[in-house]
Amino acid sequence: MGRFAFRGDALSHWTATVVIALTLTLYGVFALGLSNASSLLERWRGDNVVTVFLEPQITPEALAKLREKLARLPGVMALTEVSPDQALGRMRDILGAEAGLLDGLEENPLPFSLEFQLGAAHQERAGEVAREITVWPGVDAVSYDRQWVEKLRALVDAARSIGSALAALLLLAVALIVSSAIKLTIFSRRDEIEVMRFLGASDGFIRAPFLYEGALQGIIGALSALALTQLLQWGAQQRIGELAQAFGLRVVIEPLPLTQLGLLLGLGLLLGLGGALLAVSRFLRAVN
Repeated sequence: MGRFAFRGDALSHWTATVVIALTLTLYGVFALGLSNASSLLERWRGDNVVTVFLEPQITPEALAKLREKLARLPGVMALTEVSPDQALGRMRDILGAEAGLLDGLEENPLPFSLEFQLGAAHQERAGEVAREITVWPGVDAVSYDRQWVEKLRALVDAARSIGSALAALLLLAVALIVSSAIKLTIFSRRDEIEVMRFLGASDGFIRAPFLYEGALQGIIGALSALALTQLLQWGAQQRIGELAQAFGLRVVIEPLPLTQLGLLLGLGLLLGLGGALLAVSRFLRAVN
């Protein structure tokens, strides 16, 4: 019965399958972004460089005192000076093939700075240390690598929370769409179902073909979503990789991990089965 029902209401069934595929593709792209952002956070977690930008008019004596004061801070390691020329050279290295953009500068706009690292036991205090140094005489500004990690982590956490709530609502809507598609099949076969009940067929026997249909919709939709997500990941890697190379950088967009791939398949199956179960259970309750 399930096979002929699927054929008889092909439009509604394939519409539901496409909706599942598109919804899970959105989920896959969202999960892909979060996965890569989390990987980036893991790679950056060890960065602990603090950069102290100095005022242009600082005197050699004030600079020497500042170095001594920094060296006495707990956890300070590898304290080095970075001249404006060295900073400009670093920028040229970062720009790579586009370094010629800096040739038009009449003078070097980059300030003199001091850089140091914090030991592992003091890395969590990077923000506190930076705020303390900011008010010292001769200091213009302070930046530290971990502040970007902290900002990105906050964004990732917020996106994960908001995305999870929106995903739950979207998946519920898709389950209702699948349920509506199965409901059309049920009503087109209601006479056959009533005859089967009259002959003593159990609810489980009647329910099974529709559950198979729902599961098939979910699996087809999930597999389509996996293919689309992988295709988008490949396309993004090509475009972003080419753009990054122009600046001498290497960017790798990692594919979804196996756990996420399995979750995507599971969600598709759950959506199909859930929608079908909802539709057939309502019908059976109505006729009992």
